[in-house]
Amino acid sequence: MAVADDEQFDTVTSLRAQPFTMEHWGLSLPEVDATPETAHGPLDADERRQLAEAHRAVDNARTARWMLGFSLEVVRRRRLYRGTDGARTWEQYLDQEHDGLSTSEADRLQKTWRLAQAVQKELGRPLPDSHLRGLQPYAERTSDEEAARAYTMLYRAHQEGGVRLVAKQVQQRVKKAVAAAKGVPDPADRSEAVSAAWKAAPEAPMPGQRIQGRARGGEPGRSTDPVDVALRLLHAAQQTVENAIADDASRKSRREEDARRQQAAIRKIGRALSKVEVDADVADGDVVEAELVED
Repeated sequence: MAVADDEQFDTVTSLRAQPFTMEHWGLSLPEVDATPETAHGPLDADERRQLAEAHRAVDNARTARWMLGFSLEVVRRRRLYRGTDGARTWEQYLDQEHDGLSTSEADRLQKTWRLAQAVQKELGRPLPDSHLRGLQPYAERTSDEEAARAYTMLYRAHQEGGVRLVAKQVQQRVKKAVAAAKGVPDPADRSEAVSAAWKAAPEAPMPGQRIQGRARGGEPGRSTDPVDVALRLLHAAQQTVENAIADDASRKSRREEDARRQQAAIRKIGRALSKVEVDADVADGDVVEAELVED
């Protein structure tokens, strides 16, 4: 029986060496890159399918993140980390099997996977890790399900407003909602106070974040003006930078001189953008003035 168990263990561990493959995705690289002449106008059906498949890769990566937390909890609570000799510790397991994953990060993943799963069920897609960190205090004072409903409400409100929800907005709103429960001893009353404060906050996105315009032909929609397109890219870049800055693991390993260099580069980009002037054809001697508005 021991031999059979060892053979089964060897079979299971051998699966660890098998890499993930992309056969289940419908993505393929083109032989020749698309150009403005060969790819223009709205996406056709095949292009929309390709884009959706690309987005699946992002969602799969975010889903795998909270599934890692689930698997870590299983290994820890069942003490599967002790290995074949029965002597390996939890810390040794993380170091050997998870490339030196710290115990604090492993604890965080185990603590947050239920909330991430609840959001994915409620929203229909996984949330970014930076949003998850910002939402966790809300879940701790209410429940994972209530926090998932609240986040979904906020996310969809921003989607309907044509504005991307960023981690900083989640953190700020959670902070205000949590503050409403300060000093409330009863857990049920505390949860109700947090939920009420969250719902009382305005749903509309910040006006300075909204990018408005009219598509060609006079139909409402996203502006096709190249400046507006560039602004949308800048907003996406801003979110990427904010999420990168919020990465605790990177912050802990970053050297002071690197932080100063990065901060100087960000400031330099900001100064360069502040000097950009937007021109327009003006009729009847009217004057068009553009000013820098900080969100």
